Amino acid sequence: MTNDSIDVIVRFRVKPGKLEIYKQAMDFIVSTAEAKEPSVLEYSIYKNAEGVYTQYERYEDEAAFHRHLEGTMDDQIKWAEAIEIDQVIILGDMTERFWDLYGNENTHGYSLIRKIKR
Repeated sequence: MTNDSIDVIVRFRVKPGKLEIYKQAMDFIVSTAEAKEPSVLEYSIYKNAEGVYTQYERYEDEAAFHRHLEGTMDDQIKWAEAIEIDQVIILGDMTERFWDLYGNENTHGYSLIRKIKR
């Protein structure tokens, strides 16, 4: 089954003393995606009572994911420095390029088996 869209789910915590850096980075990243990146289909951020964040992103395809990271690179670096990632889940088939750049022990990929869309 083919499906070009990519879903990215990131669970993380903001490091102590880094909340303002995180917020500034996210303000730029999300506003850029909203205003200039129509291939970023969804970008949602959740936080639970224990301070664990879950960020959900949906991209038109893998190329859109790479364009998003490249277009917001400076703030992506700030974001990465401000957080500790627990887990990254990739829903959709990614190329070897993706895994070479971003794959690690906390990143897990899943291929689509079945889908109902209404």
